[in-house]
Amino acid sequence: MSVFAALFTSSQAMQTQSHVLTRISDNVANMNTTGYKTFDAHLRESVNHITPRGTYVGVNSVDVRHADAQGIIQSTGRPLDVAINGDGYFVTNPAFDGSGTQHFTRDGATQTALGPDGNAYLVNSSGQFYQGWEAAPDGTVDTTGPLVPVQVEAAGGLAGEPTTEVTFSANINADATKSHTFQTAVWSPPDATGANDSYALLMTWTPGDPGSNAWSVSYTVRAPDGSDTLLDTTTEVTFDGGGQYVGPADPTVVTVPFADGSSSAVTVDLSETTQFGASGFQENYQETNGFPAGRVSQVAFDNFGRLQAQYSNGQSRVLYQLAVADFPAPQNLEDAGHTMFTYREEAGAPDIYGVDTLSTRTAMVAGSVEGSTVDLTREFSNMITTQKAYSTSATVYRTSDEMVRTATALKQ
Repeated sequence: MSVFAALFTSSQAMQTQSHVLTRISDNVANMNTTGYKTFDAHLRESVNHITPRGTYVGVNSVDVRHADAQGIIQSTGRPLDVAINGDGYFVTNPAFDGSGTQHFTRDGATQTALGPDGNAYLVNSSGQFYQGWEAAPDGTVDTTGPLVPVQVEAAGGLAGEPTTEVTFSANINADATKSHTFQTAVWSPPDATGANDSYALLMTWTPGDPGSNAWSVSYTVRAPDGSDTLLDTTTEVTFDGGGQYVGPADPTVVTVPFADGSSSAVTVDLSETTQFGASGFQENYQETNGFPAGRVSQVAFDNFGRLQAQYSNGQSRVLYQLAVADFPAPQNLEDAGHTMFTYREEAGAPDIYGVDTLSTRTAMVAGSVEGSTVDLTREFSNMITTQKAYSTSATVYRTSDEMVRTATALKQ
């Protein structure tokens, strides 16, 4: 190799090692960056130049982003943070209407920002909107529909619902000779202001003839002001000799009147009651539907990437489902910076889906984020090796330069 070829080769080597050091420093600087994927610079030989005396080989670098590597899941305790454990990426879009270029990221450290409509939406650190599907009022999600931004405050409150079903379980004292009254709550339909009131449905059990194992249940409605209304409906309940419920086979439907003149048909199921003498009258449980109006008390993700609202009335509703995108070759995604990637054909056709109970390749971890994949020990080891290689290349360059200067001086 000529002296000038040595100059070119060593210069190229120093540039390459300098680039490798840049990648190492980037990795170290992002060791605590959520969802960051290690960026490596691998060396490869390249042809420097060709002369009649031979071919001279140099070196350059090839950047490799480990986009498909799994980072450690770290708990944050923040209800709107979510991590992906397994395959897939969150889908984000810089445009609120979805007209921008889709980006893909493993960074689940969410933030909130106002959208053009004045509502709060989930965004990442770059201000891009997380994408997903809005749930129907019953909580079901159609993951075949178009992606939309995930709105955090999708429900300012939850309207109350009237009670239509009551399941009551208790033990009825087989030795009783007097009536006994149980009570359950009944919610009225919402009024014009959206409020609904709590009424009480009183069930009075009156024993039949001794030894008949028969009871007559009458119903009374107690209004919020304390006034009582006796209903015309009664239920004739019978038990067998072992204290087990016999009939009636079908639940009783009672019409509950309300103060505003409206009424609701309430189905009362007493089939879970028993008749034993030793236990006396004892309520086991009661289940009723219906609830009062409530306000949002908390919004958080569950372990399926579903955004759920908890309400002050004890109810909960699914608002949105986060979308996850997976690729046959995710390492071929285009690096877009800030822990994000964009699509390239080499990555394969994306599969966009929502995580559910049947999914085995992807799991969501609520209240957590995925940490960086940077291995600090490995990076410092690579840095020492690279610095040594840079120093060696610099020595070759310096020696070659001195040889050129000496030859120039001899010629003079």
